Amino acid sequence: MNKTLQLTIIISLLVLLLVVAMMSGLIQSDRWRVTQLEVAAEYKRITPEQLRLMVAKTPERSFFRLNAEQVKSNIESMPWVRYAHVVKQWPDTLRITLKEHQAVAIWNDNELLNQSGQVFKVDAVSQLKALPKLFGNDEDSKATLESFNRFNQLLQPVGFEISQARVNERGAWELILRNGLQVILGSEKHEARILRLAETWEELLAASDRLPELVDLRYSNGYVVRWRENNELTEQLLSFAHNEMG
Repeated sequence: MNKTLQLTIIISLLVLLLVVAMMSGLIQSDRWRVTQLEVAAEYKRITPEQLRLMVAKTPERSFFRLNAEQVKSNIESMPWVRYAHVVKQWPDTLRITLKEHQAVAIWNDNELLNQSGQVFKVDAVSQLKALPKLFGNDEDSKATLESFNRFNQLLQPVGFEISQARVNERGAWELILRNGLQVILGSEKHEARILRLAETWEELLAASDRLPELVDLRYSNGYVVRWRENNELTEQLLSFAHNEMG
């Protein structure tokens, strides 16, 4: 008898024993119960009690009948859960690996973005006031976050991070920095325009004894600055040229 045939016979016998056990009532809900719960998670937004309650939504406790995929689905329905991995470990343990969303921005006023640019919903978004606000299309959320992070890096010489960013369907960006400065980028050459502002920031501050209120960077070689003076808005073209806007 070759090894393949032996293995086939062994597997067939095991299957037969399992069927017999099920028919004889050996595998029942009150036998081989799952009594241990092991969780690998860093709790920040959810609590162990909330997790236990979500697991309890699946009433079946038999090791053989407990549906691990249903438990996984229940856990992933929690607002702050990014993903969960649920497996049964013989003879009585349910093991859960859990990863929470890390919110990095408020998205369109009523949702959040995680570190990968995924949109997710939670209650009381308005309480997360320290997060920057981003506005854009859901299908472009990942690219929007990547651009936002890049713009923040380029603006480091200015000394203020972005508190709000908005991009419309044409790809035109407008930023508001944490010092209140509004920056109009337009729909092209975003990084080059931000670099122009960063590289001439000291020159801009030296042009007036007041901080600028708005900078329009949609020019080839210069930009328009607006600041408040004597309670009236005034504009000045800095510095090099006033070519056609793009």
